[in-house]
Amino acid sequence: MRLWSRRQSTSRAKAWQAFAADLELEDGSELLGRLREHLDLGPGEIAPIYTLARPAQPQLVLFDQLRERSGPTGSVSSLRSCVLLRARAQVEFVSMRITGRLNPVLEAIEAGRTGSSRIDTARGGEFDDTVSVYARDEEGARRLLTAPAQGVLVRLLGGAGSPLDIDDSIPDTVTRSAGPPVVVIGSRDVLLTLEEPEPVAFERLTDLTADMMSLYAALLAAATAQPR
Repeated sequence: MRLWSRRQSTSRAKAWQAFAADLELEDGSELLGRLREHLDLGPGEIAPIYTLARPAQPQLVLFDQLRERSGPTGSVSSLRSCVLLRARAQVEFVSMRITGRLNPVLEAIEAGRTGSSRIDTARGGEFDDTVSVYARDEEGARRLLTAPAQGVLVRLLGGAGSPLDIDDSIPDTVTRSAGPPVVVIGSRDVLLTLEEPEPVAFERLTDLTADMMSLYAALLAAATAQPR
């Protein structure tokens, strides 16, 4: 059973072309090797890839990735959309993985899987209640997570995970499912991945891109701030 058909793929490709023209994006197919090399994206075709590079701004890369899941009754394909910002200035961020809040058991598993700790800002409030941050450098991560960065992350991820949303049952068949949105911050990269039951609409992708630009600006300001 394949829920992502060739007809859907063709329609999506045409919509991407129109979207890219509106935002003045350029074809970024030549970046495929570097995306595979530097990002932990896993298997699955990455296409199309569009990019935008302007002076004094980070490089913007937008792309889809075809994902497949298999089970006893067959396989199902779904689409993951990604927004990547790559620093071009001399800056180094603290590495973090950020998701919507999960239950404590899943948070412990995620922290163990990545060799990191689940941290909070020690300030309480909506951010700590709705977002989970995993990092090895806890103090460095807290320095980057200023109020502006927290506000953007709550918009991006705040409704993505909740202990009440976790379904522990095992389905009888393979069905199209959503993967929770994740923000991954590397030393020079800020990446959002989003996989939903239906392909992400381009109007929403525009909003997500704007939020990611705001997040990058907040992280850059915190990373380059002079210590008091």
